[in-house]
Amino acid sequence: MAWRTAGNAAPPENTNEEVLKADEERNEALQKGDIATLERIYSDDLVYANASGALLSKAQHLADIKAGKLIFRSFKHEDVETTVHGDTGVVTGISKSVVEYQGSVSSSNRRFLNVFVKKNGQWLCVAHFETNISDKP
Repeated sequence: MAWRTAGNAAPPENTNEEVLKADEERNEALQKGDIATLERIYSDDLVYANASGALLSKAQHLADIKAGKLIFRSFKHEDVETTVHGDTGVVTGISKSVVEYQGSVSSSNRRFLNVFVKKNGQWLCVAHFETNISDKP
């Protein structure tokens, strides 16, 4: 692609939209507990760090969803931004979701970062990180 050889030129807008679409598909699958879709969207070497600091593999994260240990009671993301660097897309934002994890309910706002890599023509989530943020400035 021409934008790769143009130094610091930004990738085409549709590339950002492709990454955002992959992230939105992931979000929908999480809300529905759609393991088949998450299996397809997550890279086999996924690194998943949740707000409580647990570092999970793809298998561990999906097992939590299957077992009902991770449940999204409500789902809302704000200030979502996407940047693309070659075959890597980064999605950031604030999650105002209410999440139940291993019996504890959290409604605190969390900053998240999702990293996608384009492999064999498909955007795969290779990393997820989130951390609690204060409502105070």
